[in-house]
Amino acid sequence: METASSFESESQNGNQDDNDNTVANLKKRNAQLNRKLKRLELVFRNAVDILVVVDPLTGNIQRVSDTAEAVLGYERSNLIGKKLTEILLDDGEVDHLNLKNDIPEILDGVFLDQKLKCNDGSFKSMDMTISLVNSNGLSAILLTFRDTSERKRHQNEMIKKNSALDSALSGMIITNSSWMIDYANLEALNYWRYSRNDMLRLDISDLLSYVGDFDNLKESIENKGRWDDELECQRRDSTTFMANATAITVDTDDEDPTYILSFLDITKRVRLEKKLTELSLRDSLTGLYNRRGFMTLGKQLLDSSLRKQPKIGLLYIDLDYLKLINDELGHSEGDKALETTARILRSSFRDSDIIARLGGDEFVVLFLDTQGLTAESIRERINRQLEEILRNKTLSFLLSLSMGYYTTVLCYQTQIGLLLSCADSLMYEDKETRRKSLSEDDILLRKDQQT
Repeated sequence: METASSFESESQNGNQDDNDNTVANLKKRNAQLNRKLKRLELVFRNAVDILVVVDPLTGNIQRVSDTAEAVLGYERSNLIGKKLTEILLDDGEVDHLNLKNDIPEILDGVFLDQKLKCNDGSFKSMDMTISLVNSNGLSAILLTFRDTSERKRHQNEMIKKNSALDSALSGMIITNSSWMIDYANLEALNYWRYSRNDMLRLDISDLLSYVGDFDNLKESIENKGRWDDELECQRRDSTTFMANATAITVDTDDEDPTYILSFLDITKRVRLEKKLTELSLRDSLTGLYNRRGFMTLGKQLLDSSLRKQPKIGLLYIDLDYLKLINDELGHSEGDKALETTARILRSSFRDSDIIARLGGDEFVVLFLDTQGLTAESIRERINRQLEEILRNKTLSFLLSLSMGYYTTVLCYQTQIGLLLSCADSLMYEDKETRRKSLSEDDILLRKDQQT
């Protein structure tokens, strides 16, 4: 009996302990639930957005945040128990939610510019997020409504910026840190003749004619954070254009930088500058190089050929009796004599030879390759054309040219001035010889004589 009584006592003590544990667990659980409820209450009290909890079975509003009162003008107590559809749109048509018995069938999504009905009958446009929430075996539909004005403000700012970029007169390109193109405005698309989709598959090096230009750009950006230069760009159809380009680094929230590049097509300007430069180096009457052009190009030719030390030659030509032709026949005939001399020289020599009118009645030709050229062969070549002109009687006077041809091996001591001086001396020797057999009457065709 004592054993049975002892067992019964131990059993009662065990049950009491279990009960005590259960009560403790329940209290702990209730405390946790209360904390969660308080946190949830804080969320609903302080939420910036409108929060709405809807019964997934009835579509009735179970809970709303304080923001609903401030934004929509309702008392929270008046919203509790209402159908969700009573505050959505004025006619209840919310097809995008796929409502069935006033309950949304789409329970995971974002809907922009959803209209909410206010207490005064007006409507506000809000962005809506909808989701199904499960907790402790219970389900609820949670809807979040956010004022669209901030989003639209950012959206309008972006539209304005994009519009400004697309309206820019220069080509604007934005790349990532790998130089892959993220954005190109309309002018950039016009410059390179790509569609926007095709342009976004490229990197900056694909748009340039020379890889070295991209290397210089990249090095400058990495060292200085910016770059500015003129370069040649290659279009989709392999044609090219010259551009004045700038590039800068822009730090963003990401760790990797963004690069913004601006391109301005300066092809017309470069062509104009080249044309103006060309005009400044050309003789306006004959179209040959003038003294400045001859000295500039001649020096460039000698400097670029110095390493090979080739044999070079300079032909100095003087138009005989030009003053006589001007005085007796008029300056128009004198101009014709100069123009005809220029035409003879062009047809007698190569495009690679530098032909120039130094001024007045003096012409020069600089040869880099003198193989096969001698004073005699040059004289014969020019005389054939002079004889053809005399036969055709295209001029009212006899065109006569005195010439001096000087050759030497190009070396470091070779100077354009020295070449001119040597060839000029030889030309005067030829002129003195010719004057002994050529009179003024011969030049004016007053006697039937020829050179």
